Amino acid sequence: MIRRASLVVASVLVLATGCRHKCCLNDRDSQRVPFRPQAPSSPYLLPPAGVPTTPAPTGPALVPGVGPGSSSAAPPSIPPPSVEPPPSGRPVPEVLFPDPLPGGSSSRSASPGDAGLGVLGSPARPKTAEPARAAPTTAGLTGFVAVKPGVATGRKPALEGFDALKQSGYRSVFYLHPAGADVSAAREVAEKRSLHFTAIETTPENLPAALRQFNAAVADKATHPAYVCDDDGLRTGVLWYLHFRTAESMNDDAARIRAKPLGLTEQGDEAKAFALATQRYLETR
Repeated sequence: MIRRASLVVASVLVLATGCRHKCCLNDRDSQRVPFRPQAPSSPYLLPPAGVPTTPAPTGPALVPGVGPGSSSAAPPSIPPPSVEPPPSGRPVPEVLFPDPLPGGSSSRSASPGDAGLGVLGSPARPKTAEPARAAPTTAGLTGFVAVKPGVATGRKPALEGFDALKQSGYRSVFYLHPAGADVSAAREVAEKRSLHFTAIETTPENLPAALRQFNAAVADKATHPAYVCDDDGLRTGVLWYLHFRTAESMNDDAARIRAKPLGLTEQGDEAKAFALATQRYLETR
């Protein structure tokens, strides 16, 4: 009985302490496995139990927050570059900032005394054309057109038209008239106002001579400002067309485009006669 109890105790001890024989030590299934905790099933990690979760004391964080929920404090501002006082007798160097996006304002200078006027210290001024001589009022000047500097054209002035030319500083009036026209009344009105008056007979038969006088009047700056006129626009249109072809060497299309608003036309018997005379002159010159 005592022997049987001893064997039971020995078996229990062997089972409790494990087998120390080489066959058991080399068996992987019989080796002890260290404890490994089970992986958490929740995607959110919770702090271990017993760890305090109270917020840290207020004060500047050593590491700035990143991502949502981080601190919204603005980054520290960078002071603008300071301009050191220059040595005596030297201008202060300008500090130029980069240009903004297209369509914005231009670069600004940081030089002292520059009120945002740019690098040169003065506002950019748009280029403007040289102011032209003031045109006279249209009263009494039917069809008035300034053709080129110092020369305008239109219909023969009425009484108030001569006054407007005088008040506007015009010096000369060139009147293109048909054969046998009485020009004495117009001459008298012009000369009373100290306007130089020249009558140029303009017909299909004497077209070359009329063109020479016309071109000379347009080119003579001593008579400018000058006003060239006729009764209905036919003669001024023809002579301006020929002037563009001869004095300014324009082709036919360009000369017609310029002369049509000045009276050039081919409507009517007299206009057709001038058109034939113009063609013959251009063919023989």
